[in-house]
Parts: sequence; structure tokens; C-alpha cells
Amino acid sequence: MSSQAFSLIVCLPDEAPARHDLTDTEVTIGRSPENGLQVLVAEVSVRHGSIGRSGDSFVLADSGSTNGTAVNGVPVGPEGVVLSPMDKIIFGTLARAYFVPSVVLDSTPIEELIASIEAAPKAVQAVAQPKTAPVAIAVRAAVPLRGAPAAGAATVKLDQVRSPAPGGVRPAAVPIAPRQPLPGAPAGGPPKPPGAPAAPTPLSPPGAPAASAAPRPAGVQPAKLPTAPPAGGPPAPIPLKRPAPGAPTIPLPKLPPKPGA
Repeated sequence: MSSQAFSLIVCLPDEAPARHDLTDTEVTIGRSPENGLQVLVAEVSVRHGSIGRSGDSFVLADSGSTNGTAVNGVPVGPEGVVLSPMDKIIFGTLARAYFVPSVVLDSTPIEELIASIEAAPKAVQAVAQPKTAPVAIAVRAAVPLRGAPAAGAATVKLDQVRSPAPGGVRPAAVPIAPRQPLPGAPAGGPPKPPGAPAAPTPLSPPGAPAASAAPRPAGVQPAKLPTAPPAGGPPAPIPLKRPAPGAPTIPLPKLPPKPGA
């Protein structure tokens, strides 16, 4: 910035804008009449701040005021901030000021210059944040756990099992699909070793259709169940079963000879 002349336009409530030309010496700002620029507003402190030249620039500093000072919306501290042309300054919350070149103020009406600054205000400076490299976040597809229900499968909540629904009626049980046999496995389960007892036949409820019997080997006749004896008579003898011709027979084991035989 060149060493050109600058002025400060101060706007107080219910007063016309006032022009104050800045000089090389430091100008104090406050409510006290001892300041170089007196601002009679209750929110402005007695010794609010100061503006002084530093080389070719002007620096605005806050003297620890109660309501603070801001330039373009950014608070100003005791260390001060370098002013730029067309900066908007606020002392407290009501006293407004504009830092403009004196040559521009000489050729432009003061009300028109204020309106142009307010129509195109400077962007509020953001507080400097440490720059960090962007971190890429990879999103992985969810893998269902083993044994977890598939999507859309019906589930039963724990509270439905523990406590009945209103009215004392429990929710209906979720049907479970029957377990399907493995591919290539024989029907009826794994083969049984020779001599193993047959599995018990489940009893059917009354009125249920009888289950179909398994096919018998050729030459084997079904065993006949003993019938109950008639009332008041001797039990009927059980007829002996003779093997059918050509039926396989099982040889009896031979006993060892007795000693001395």
C-alpha cells in the first residue's frame, strides 16, 4: 500500500456520518473527550482502541474494551490488524466506521460511498484451521454371519417370547422349513451295520392314513401277530412258521465238544 491519505467515516445512531482524516500520529478512539476521536456511545469504552500508521499501512488495535472491536466481522485484539481500503469497522455493536482513501471520499458523496460499501461487503475471514490431507473412507459391503437369517426372513423378538401380547394371546409361531437331505445321500439316512436293531416305528394318531410299508426281500413272508384267546377257553396254539422254499437260512453255530465225549 502506498503512503496515500486515508480517512475514517464514523456513523453513530441518529447522527449524520462524520469524516475524520487520519494523520501519521496515532489516534485514540473512545468515549472520553481526551481521545483524538471521541465516540459518544454507551457501548464504546472510555479508551476503546487506537489507529496508527505503520510504514505505508494503518493498524487498528483494541485496548481491551468491554464490547470489543471487529473488522469485516473478525474480532480485533490488542495486537491489532492492518486495515485495507473499504474495510468496515464496528466499535461495540452500534458505532460503525469505514476506512476509505481520502481521494475517493473527495470525489464521491459520503452517503453514496457508504451505500456502495454496504451493498458489496467483504467476506468475513474464516479462522485459520490446520490443513490436513483428506482421508479416504472405504465402505465395505456387509457380509452376513454364518447362521444369520437371510434378508426378508421372519424373526421373533425376545419380548414377544417372554411376555404375551395384549389380551393374553401370544403371537403365532414362525414356521420352520424342514431340513433338506444332502445331495447324493441315500433316502432314510445312513446304512445300518448288520445285526443292528431296527428303529422303532412311530405311532400314528387315530384316523391318520397308514404309512406305506417298505418293500420286502423275495421269499420272506410277513410275521403274524398272535391273536388274543377267546373268552372262557384255552389259548389257541401258535402255528409254527415254516420257511418258504428257496428262502435263505442262517446256519446255527457249532458248540465245542464236551470233555470226555
